[in-house]
Amino acid sequence: MKSIGQLLKNARNKRGLSVDDIQLVIKVHPKYIVALESDDYSVFEGKVHSKGFLKIYAQFLELNVDEIIALWRREYERVFERTEQKKFIGLKPLESAKFIITPSLIAGIVIAILLLGFFSFLFFQYRQFTGTPELEIYYPDDNQVLEKDVLDLTGKAEVGAQVFINNQLIVTNQDGGFLTSIKLKEGLNTISIKAKNKLEKETEIVRTIIYRPVPVETPESTSSILTQPQ
Repeated sequence: MKSIGQLLKNARNKRGLSVDDIQLVIKVHPKYIVALESDDYSVFEGKVHSKGFLKIYAQFLELNVDEIIALWRREYERVFERTEQKKFIGLKPLESAKFIITPSLIAGIVIAILLLGFFSFLFFQYRQFTGTPELEIYYPDDNQVLEKDVLDLTGKAEVGAQVFINNQLIVTNQDGGFLTSIKLKEGLNTISIKAKNKLEKETEIVRTIIYRPVPVETPESTSSILTQPQ
């Protein structure tokens, strides 16, 4: 059976695309594309990070996303969960209360279900015309500190909504998913992600990211430390 990486690479080659071609369209750093095709998830920062990239890439290649994600869960999700332990606490079962089913009770339940369905429909229609579009950010978290100057932002917006990152329109997939790379400046970076629907209603999420590069030791600095008086 072929691995996920082989399926991705075969699909890309079948379409006659290079890694650079993919990067230009979905704005993903080539190292992540190569890592996915090599089944190497060590370059990702966590389960959500890697799964978000995999989903976006599989959608672009027009693969069956549900099957790809299911295979990923079976083969690789446990890699990110080795330190997680699930504890189950046994609870004493509660004795069920006895009650009598009467025609009036059944009628009341039916009426309640019908009313709930009716008001749910009205609420859905109201949200469609007056509500703001849905917007979810998979990665990064707010106030995250990074040691690299490129941020790979992933998320999903309501289908049909336009997505803007720092007021720049980006491409979304058919289900509203998006992925783009952002160049960071040293220090504090404020990133605005907006989803706008056809009625010009907006939803905005702001992420504050701190880029703190790792200091690079130079021969001069090392020499000065060694020659300091004791």
